[in-house]
Amino acid sequence: MKKFLRIRFLLILFLSGFLFQNCATILGGKKNTLVFSEESLPAAQVYIDGELIGDAPGKIKLPKGKIQHGSILELKADGYEDKEYLIFRTQNATYTVVDLLLGGIPLLVDYSTGNVYRPSPRKFEYKLEKQN
Repeated sequence: MKKFLRIRFLLILFLSGFLFQNCATILGGKKNTLVFSEESLPAAQVYIDGELIGDAPGKIKLPKGKIQHGSILELKADGYEDKEYLIFRTQNATYTVVDLLLGGIPLLVDYSTGNVYRPSPRKFEYKLEKQN
């Protein structure tokens, strides 16, 4: 009898893990990736809301909560004028539809964790202008 209860408990625990790990959480991962074109010149440091996050060109992975709706991305390089981009968080339609098909509760979890959002834009081609 105890073995049956233990198996039942483990099964419930396993299934509840799937209930609270929803489409955007499972498929989207815990990080967002920003891509800076390899053809972009010159090499620059990338800042989001004043905090250094990496170097461009290339890819930068950062936690999903780092980019908020209306964050400012800045590219800075010595001898060049700074360039700014405004980044928004947009809802991923695929995750939303799948969550709704699963009953709507997964959508609440994805909204509360912020995993349903992706930064927009995510790909950048830039050319910095020399300072006078």
